[in-house]
Amino acid sequence: MDNLVILGIDTRPQVNSALKLKYNVYSSAYYTTIDFPKNVLEKHILNEEADTSCGLFEENYSAKKLLINVRDYLDSADNIILTSGISGDDFTGEFKKYKSKIIGNKSTEHVSDKYRFYNKISNKFLCPMTFLISDVDELGEILKEYDDVSFIVKPNKGSGGYDTIHLNYDAYIKDNQIKNSIENILLSQDEILVQEFISGVNISSSVLASSTDAKTIMNTRLLTLDDIGFKGDYRYCGNIMPLDIKSIQQFTRFNIPHDEIGIKNLNEDMNMLSEEIIKESKLIGSNGVDLILSGEENNEGNILNNDIYLIEVNPRFQGTYECVEKVLSINLLEEHIKACNGELIEELNPNAHAIKEILYAQSKIKQGNLNIDGLYDISHENTIIEKDQPLVTIIKECGNVKKGLKEIKSLKDKINSNIYPIDN
Repeated sequence: MDNLVILGIDTRPQVNSALKLKYNVYSSAYYTTIDFPKNVLEKHILNEEADTSCGLFEENYSAKKLLINVRDYLDSADNIILTSGISGDDFTGEFKKYKSKIIGNKSTEHVSDKYRFYNKISNKFLCPMTFLISDVDELGEILKEYDDVSFIVKPNKGSGGYDTIHLNYDAYIKDNQIKNSIENILLSQDEILVQEFISGVNISSSVLASSTDAKTIMNTRLLTLDDIGFKGDYRYCGNIMPLDIKSIQQFTRFNIPHDEIGIKNLNEDMNMLSEEIIKESKLIGSNGVDLILSGEENNEGNILNNDIYLIEVNPRFQGTYECVEKVLSINLLEEHIKACNGELIEELNPNAHAIKEILYAQSKIKQGNLNIDGLYDISHENTIIEKDQPLVTIIKECGNVKKGLKEIKSLKDKINSNIYPIDN
């Protein structure tokens, strides 16, 4: 059997898929949770211990640490799979010689650098107005010039909704805390993106691509914490799939004018746009395209106007990975490998809905026993999780979206009865 090394922040989903393909699997991840597959050679950055804080991911994680941890596995590896938090561009210095073993995109700087990507594609696709700044004075000038526009400020690389601030000129000049927050981001990022805020519904496409073609396998309603009630927090927290009337109607203040024909047209437009941008970007394997279906306010209330804005491309496996596998009854890692070798999957038909929600600790807590059906990425019992850090993931396959959301609420009640706030 071939030796397959999988690297990323959380490799559990891809390791599970790889084991079904009869690889000798090795893993290097940030997390290793109690639901991580047994009997897999693995190394991890975070060592969870009872009554000990897990610390802050953003302070402790780096792609370099993943590579250093897995150094002993790389020589014997036949192939390498990358998930979130690491790219082929991180294979530098002593690790550069292993880059050729990656199955997937070996270089992604042209899309992971969001401003570079914007400059390349903004004359071909509908995109929000976008700027790159290196100090707060530049930001002030932009906001003053476009004082009737609101913007999102976010890192030029990475993110997942972290360090994202929604503001306009009035808020900027009146709230010193906003300015201080942006200055703090600039201390670690050097440059940040200033992007026109598009009001609407977050949607996403999962695309498989070969070197000559691309195929959208799933469109999804993307969820941020802002969508589910945590105003102004744009961190990714889940998804509902497939994209249909039932999924698009959830967690939105917009009136949905679409009928079944309208939703079909929306999916077709998304497919065409996403496939075109993936081919244009010369990406292979599994990739994600994040979009916004824009909305506007008028005398009839908040309605969607059907303009699809391209926000960014994720040249890697997406957070929708396990939901896609469940809804389409496929092994997504297998299809990724086939696509990289020139073979794209045939026509697919979703057989259910799937909902994913990542829960974040709303205060510093000690975790009890969360070994509950339907929960994933479960930390060890009695570990301490800091405020705003990921707590656990819920994944629910269901025939009915409303019923699935009701079952998720029930799971949240069980979670809340097994976590214990800690006073600082």
